[in-house]
Amino acid sequence: MPNFRFLWGLSATLVVLSVQATEDGAPPAPYCVHSRDIREVRQSDPRTLAIRMNDERRYRVSLTEACPAATRSDRLQLVSPGGWLCGDGRNEHLNADGRSCKVSDMAVIDTREYAEHALAEHRGRDSGEFETIEVRGKRRRSFGGTTAFCFDTRHLRGWRDDGGDLVVEVSPLRSGGNRLYHAELGSSCSELSTASRLLFVSGVGSNVICGNAGDRVVLARDDPPGEPFLRRRAEIGLIARYGCPISLVYPQSRENRRAAVEE
Repeated sequence: MPNFRFLWGLSATLVVLSVQATEDGAPPAPYCVHSRDIREVRQSDPRTLAIRMNDERRYRVSLTEACPAATRSDRLQLVSPGGWLCGDGRNEHLNADGRSCKVSDMAVIDTREYAEHALAEHRGRDSGEFETIEVRGKRRRSFGGTTAFCFDTRHLRGWRDDGGDLVVEVSPLRSGGNRLYHAELGSSCSELSTASRLLFVSGVGSNVICGNAGDRVVLARDDPPGEPFLRRRAEIGLIARYGCPISLVYPQSRENRRAAVEE
């Protein structure tokens, strides 16, 4: 079993865009998905969408033409025969604010690539503008993020070094069913292997870590018996004081979770 180090203790909101189907029926091919089962839509660039399904499958959807800011539309629709999205050149369109953009391709992606698309969308928004959110439970005034590419530090259970990056364990009940998240560090973090305590700092001043600018982890370790104070401070250095930047956060995939359990 992985050696997790325990911390003191996401009730996250989800970006849910209105995605509508036209009809129902049998799927035209095994790889098709129904638009009624889409849980979340992200747009990383004018011709690329990333969608997350209710069963946590993720797909990249390509458009034949640029359809910028489609996910900011008050009414976003994926229209296709029978409501099935296949990405195989059928009559499939993304409709947003009177625009119709044809779907050209669709591919399965992992949690890491989905997080990249979601973070790219978030970073591309104007300063001070956040996603339209559907709040489940008590409404919060602060930015909540999404469990698809963020974790909430209030629900941390433990962490471990993963070859220079971090794997954190959270409460799955408050993290969209995810127990493990991978946090990629933006620079070498040599003190990570000797750290005994971590402090996560959000660049947007919240409890949520998503890979936003300014998100970082600050390291600390227990004093070895008899080690001089000044020597200890010198060894900890700048990394421990200013932290290691976090560049990307994503849930571990089912395959990675199985591998972690088997260790």
